Amino acid sequence: MSPARKYLLTIVLQSILAVTLLWVGGLTWGTVQGELVSQDLVGSDLDSLTFAVWAVSFAVVIGVLATRTWGRRILGTMGMVTGAAGIYSLIILDKDGLNALWIVALVLSSGLVMTNLIITFFSKNWPTLSARYSRSAPPEQDAWALLDAGVDPTLESEPDKSRPHD
Repeated sequence: MSPARKYLLTIVLQSILAVTLLWVGGLTWGTVQGELVSQDLVGSDLDSLTFAVWAVSFAVVIGVLATRTWGRRILGTMGMVTGAAGIYSLIILDKDGLNALWIVALVLSSGLVMTNLIITFFSKNWPTLSARYSRSAPPEQDAWALLDAGVDPTLESEPDKSRPHD
């Protein structure tokens, strides 16, 4: 699989998992019956790290689009640590009275840990957002010297030697 395809697949998968975790965290995971009143237990109220895992994972997606190699590795590691903390908090949650949505949140958090692991170790060769527009000037000339010579520094061309300098 090409690096560009792995990049796209990982970013799309992480986005889908993060948004799905946000949705699952907002659903009712169970109900507690009291003598007078029953109370619905929403996932994000029971486990606040569910929201943190979603938020950090979505921030990693945006950060991966904007950064290059080391920035992506740092973001991926941060996403892995947050996802692992979310998994731990879901495992130690008291499961009495809860439906299976906490298991769905556990699976989604595990998927986010895996995509962050891919980002951490494989994002080195992925394309960058600004790579299409960046061009380095030849080492002997800088952009101002190229402009003085009548050359557009954003294009691949040679200076016009016949043009006199003022």
